[in-house]
Amino acid sequence: MAREALDIVPVSSRTESRAFCALPYALYRGDPYWVSPLRTMERRRWSLRDNASLRTRRVRRFLARRDGRVVGRIASIVDPGFAARWEAEAGFFGFFECADDAVAARALFGAAEADLCTQGVRHVLGPVNLTTNDEVGLLVDGFDSRPMVLSPYNAPYYARLVEAAGYAPRLDYYAHAWTPDTGLAPVVARLRRLAARDGVTVRPVHPRRWDAENRLLFELYNASFADLWGFVPLTWDEYRERAGDFRAFYRPELVLFAERGGRAVGFGLSLPDINELLAPLGGRLWPFGWLQLARGIHRIRSARFILLGVLPEHRARGVAVVIAAEMADAAHRLGIDRAELSLVQADNRKIQAVIAACGGARIKTYRLYERRLAG
Repeated sequence: MAREALDIVPVSSRTESRAFCALPYALYRGDPYWVSPLRTMERRRWSLRDNASLRTRRVRRFLARRDGRVVGRIASIVDPGFAARWEAEAGFFGFFECADDAVAARALFGAAEADLCTQGVRHVLGPVNLTTNDEVGLLVDGFDSRPMVLSPYNAPYYARLVEAAGYAPRLDYYAHAWTPDTGLAPVVARLRRLAARDGVTVRPVHPRRWDAENRLLFELYNASFADLWGFVPLTWDEYRERAGDFRAFYRPELVLFAERGGRAVGFGLSLPDINELLAPLGGRLWPFGWLQLARGIHRIRSARFILLGVLPEHRARGVAVVIAAEMADAAHRLGIDRAELSLVQADNRKIQAVIAACGGARIKTYRLYERRLAG
């Protein structure tokens, strides 16, 4: 029997944009580990008014249709900031979702690559869902648990589709699990004492100083990660939008500043795993989803330790270990019984050592792929 006709179409209408956003909800229906993102947030992601990152990147979206039914999607992305900072001829693929259909997947990649070529791209990296400050990597190991807040998720067959389209591994990222009963390595106590003698203190964020504290966190974020491969500094508008999204469910006790001599030298950020509450909602707040979220925020018992940054000139002082240990203490006091430390680049040996000292165990691997295009 002949297979249905396959069409690859660029997203150029509101109807096609809705189909692009709706596809994952159909593909993952019945998957016990997929967490439906809020549909309102997905729509906002593609709004130039609501997404500052979208205003400074060139993005083209494509749909794959078989006999009129959407079976896949992809986006081609050119980030001028990444190109200027890391590689002039680099571009991204992102937002890849597809049925287990190698022909459709190859056609989607072909469309994205052809579009990137018109922009001078000769090296494609992905998946990168818009920027390297967003979801990066394909889940390739650790399919036995649901993703935590802001973490990527995909079906196990995705790696096969990506590799069949000619992509090879570029860089792995790890997720680590931590529980309060894990315990800290003896070296942690010694480093905390040494840091205290050196004048290092740790404090939580002041919620009533929201604007000033966020400006400080913004500056520390950009300065701490400046030398990390792939990092592109956030603009203030990009940061402010992200902070606004977190404001409804963050816990001040899980946003920490390390200070020395009255100056902030590092920070740590963990977020309660709101996916605990989103999982049963199916992506919808109406009619009662908003009420479940409001009632459940302070009952969340898991968290994701997302960011740990220290200014380069203070990294030899044990500040990262102190922040991680203080974060573990804060999580324990809040009744957090499970945490994930992610995503950490596989070649970031220093942070890997900090996580090991704090009892973290690797549970998931995410993979960034690459492909060189013929010039």
